[in-house]
Amino acid sequence: MILEVDLGNTRSKWRLAEAKAPRSGVVDTASLRASVVPEAWLDLPVSRVRAVNVAGAEAAAGLTWVIRSLGWAVEFARVQRECAGVTCGYRDLSRLGVDRWLAVLAAHRQFRQPCVVVDCGSAVTLDLLGAGGRHLGGYIVPGLALMRGALFRDTAAVKVADTIEPGMSLAPGCDTGDAVNRGLMLMVIGAIDVAMQQLSTEAANPLLVLTGGDGPVVASLTRHPAELVPELVLDGLALSNP
Repeated sequence: MILEVDLGNTRSKWRLAEAKAPRSGVVDTASLRASVVPEAWLDLPVSRVRAVNVAGAEAAAGLTWVIRSLGWAVEFARVQRECAGVTCGYRDLSRLGVDRWLAVLAAHRQFRQPCVVVDCGSAVTLDLLGAGGRHLGGYIVPGLALMRGALFRDTAAVKVADTIEPGMSLAPGCDTGDAVNRGLMLMVIGAIDVAMQQLSTEAANPLLVLTGGDGPVVASLTRHPAELVPELVLDGLALSNP
């Protein structure tokens, strides 16, 4: 069986691939940085480990130590010029986040059509995938929590509770709380609208593919028909590291 790990800045998701009974979970990335072995991994019948890391060198070193202490070895995914039918649009491959690359690979394999791939996490990343698997680049904007944190930190009066939820109203807010929460969501949805419009100039009726922690609420509010794939990044690991 294969242990797959998505090493994120705050949380790290894992799952057992090719297992008869699905097993998955989440661990704090801080504990992996500190080389703490997750208890849930102690009895896993693992033959391989493949991982995607966007949390930096220290997190990668911590995960590597944990994996080696369990008697395994870890393979880290990397961005390639071409992989699984997708051609990378970045001139400098080292500048593209490997999580974005894996999400694009998985979206191409699953849907086989032009699409905008949006990962709604700490940052919101939007990648345009054209016909024939051509990655056309993308956009990065702050995620909902980052934008809220900036308002809380850098203003005196705009400190409100998080009331964002699926299906919420996007009508103009008549108090500061509604104005902030609806405004944050409008910024994410507006970025998606622009990305979809941009891809539509060369591909008719592109598909919107959503993943990430805020994916469900964005899916409920966008005007575009959307496919929600919660483990899109992990799905890409089988393509980058078969």
